[in-house]
Amino acid sequence: MNHLDLVLLLGALLTGFSFLVLLKWCVPDTSPFKLVWCFAREHAVSRQSLFYLLTLLGMMFFDIAETRYDGLLTRHLGWDFTTFFLQIEGSATALFQVVNAPWITYPMAAVYLYIFPVLGFVAVLATYHGGERDMARKLFWGTVFNYLLILPFYILVPVSERWVAGDGEVSFLMNQISPLLIEGLRPLSGLNNCFPSFHCSLALTFALLLSQSTNRRLRRTMYVMTALVVASTLYLGFHWVLDVFGGVVFAAVCTLLATWAVENFKLELVLYKAR
Repeated sequence: MNHLDLVLLLGALLTGFSFLVLLKWCVPDTSPFKLVWCFAREHAVSRQSLFYLLTLLGMMFFDIAETRYDGLLTRHLGWDFTTFFLQIEGSATALFQVVNAPWITYPMAAVYLYIFPVLGFVAVLATYHGGERDMARKLFWGTVFNYLLILPFYILVPVSERWVAGDGEVSFLMNQISPLLIEGLRPLSGLNNCFPSFHCSLALTFALLLSQSTNRRLRRTMYVMTALVVASTLYLGFHWVLDVFGGVVFAAVCTLLATWAVENFKLELVLYKAR
């Protein structure tokens, strides 16, 4: 087993650990293993759940394909907005790295790599367990709308990550831990897929939707995690401040769309029957 395989294995373990800890924190009255098992057993033979699963898997595989051919698409288009972003923003992002140290970098990297990927799953399980079925559906559609609306920008508005902008004012702090960490992330995250920040938009969408949840602990946890996700994207050197502003706008739009889709009709059932 090579070093990258070990990093990926460790990452999978840390992601799983983050999932269990957050789920237990947000739903303290139930074992996270029991909660997952009951949810899986209830939905194992559901046609509606099959739609959810296939949709999420489809987005994941499409994202891998888009990332793989992203460089080719950018060269074919013949334009790049990185210099334009640098002219507008200047050294604003560098302010978030004025103070940087391992005791900040390690937890920020953990939030970006291992906690963010499980936020949606924790939120869905927690709301579903609490009887908030429509809230769980809103979280699903919030994820779908985020991906569908942001993907065209990643293809047509290529912007390189802030640390490779060329001015040398922002460092890629994750490399202080290990360069292998980003190698494991690259199949799902293109180097010039910056605007808007998917991390910020999706996390904020979850926070906005969950503001109506009856689970106060879940609400507050998502608020804190969203703030940390936004901070991590800037501190680690991934995103521009403009990316975060774009993420805020997209989060607001996706929250409205998800709420409309669920409260007006069962959109997933309409689409499933049409297939």
